[in-house]
Amino acid sequence: MSLTNDLEALLQPTLAAQSQPSEVLRSPAPAPRGWESGVRYEPGGTMVVTTPAAEQPPNSEADWRARVEELGLAVPDGWRVRLVEARHDPAAWHRDAQGEDAVTRPVWRCRYVVEPAAPTWLSAGDVDALVRDAMRRRRKPRATAETAERALIVVYADAQAGKVGRDGGTPELVSRVAERFDRLDDHIRDLKAIGQAPDAAYWMDAGDCVENYENTAQQAYTNDLSMTEMIRVHRRITFEGLDRLAGRFGRVVAATCGSNHGRVRRGREAVGPPNDDWGLEVMSQIADAYARNTDAYGHVSFVMPGKWREAVSLDIAGTTVGLAHGHQYPKPEKAGDWWRAQSFGRQAIADAAILITGHYHHFRTQQLGNGRLHIQAPTLDNGSDWYTARSGEVSTAGLLVFSIGPNGWDHLRLL
Repeated sequence: MSLTNDLEALLQPTLAAQSQPSEVLRSPAPAPRGWESGVRYEPGGTMVVTTPAAEQPPNSEADWRARVEELGLAVPDGWRVRLVEARHDPAAWHRDAQGEDAVTRPVWRCRYVVEPAAPTWLSAGDVDALVRDAMRRRRKPRATAETAERALIVVYADAQAGKVGRDGGTPELVSRVAERFDRLDDHIRDLKAIGQAPDAAYWMDAGDCVENYENTAQQAYTNDLSMTEMIRVHRRITFEGLDRLAGRFGRVVAATCGSNHGRVRRGREAVGPPNDDWGLEVMSQIADAYARNTDAYGHVSFVMPGKWREAVSLDIAGTTVGLAHGHQYPKPEKAGDWWRAQSFGRQAIADAAILITGHYHHFRTQQLGNGRLHIQAPTLDNGSDWYTARSGEVSTAGLLVFSIGPNGWDHLRLL
């Protein structure tokens, strides 16, 4: 054999080498954690496929399918392969042949999802059929919750006894409240008629029960009651409201909070701690009176803020409800900011899912955060003419009611 023939023979690869593709000679390092080749089966049959590293990125849906099938995975008819993640590794190392030093080469690591080519709800028919079948379905019987408590919440806010305005004075106030109490009776009957009768009732006094004489100078010339008369009217209205609830429910809770018109003042300045408040004093008087007759009122309890607090929080049928007057923030739009700050400060209403306030004399609700609800109650007073003159807005008087049950709040109405 000539020297030339010997050299050509040396340059030819061996038969063993010729039988293997060049890719097999390259030995990549183990894949990073989470990128090992394989298949993960999800509920519903969807498959998440991680393929071996490749030098080129996938460039078409046909390429995606080919790379998945290289693992021996058969893609079912009516299913598709979708690229969900691709990462470029610029310094993946390889050993091109056994015994050779490792070298680095960039590679692409890809992950795919094998899923139905169309949403499962389309497999049963078109959109028209979907809507038709859904609307014609038979309603499932409503599950009974015999042991679940349902509670009625009655929000009495901003009556400001003694105030005279466009809607009259004390006679008109008392008549208005009495008419709302009659509507409350009707509402309770309505709830019973639809199978939503409450087991317990909560009287939530949101403050400003009296007009007072120390907030503004005009009060001395426009009020139609003396200070003690204001307190007497408020006490008797509250007695009447609680009597109606106590005669209809096996458990009644009465709660109140501090407020700006109810606060004991010298001039316009508040004196004493936050609980130095006429609304709290009236509720305390009623609690003392009920304690004298436990046969009639032993099922009525009372909740009031502590000496240095202005708000309270109650567990009502499994939902935490906060009660505050609302004078703590400068305008109604700021209620959410104040509530968030109270939560951060771990105050009384920090964990409340529902916050009830008054003060701003009109009804407003707002959903906040994750499932929290702010309810601003309407007023029961004779009108805020100064605010109407400034803004043109006229508030509608009303008694706010709603219910809380195992599925949260419902049946919110203005009576």
